[in-house]
Amino acid sequence: MKKRLLALTLALVLACALLTGCAGRKADPYETAVSMIDGDVQSLIDAIGEPNDSQYASSCLGDGEDGELYYDGFTVYTYRDVDGAESVYDVMQTGK
Repeated sequence: MKKRLLALTLALVLACALLTGCAGRKADPYETAVSMIDGDVQSLIDAIGEPNDSQYASSCLGDGEDGELYYDGFTVYTYRDVDGAESVYDVMQTGK
């Protein structure tokens, strides 16, 4: 009976340790950005923070602008329509 109780206690302690170890891990900003393709840029910024730098140029796809938002290790490519709505259309890793 004591062995069974000890084994059950150790199993519960191990399960709690595994769950606690994973709960504190931060989401990867690159993976978060990839998951937001076709989404709103403001939602992306709310999730992973402001980019280190950005640049915009006239788009060859429409009347709006193409944007590049630079983060550590990746670039987010956006399209900003003439009404100001900006969406993520691609994310690419860069040299780290």
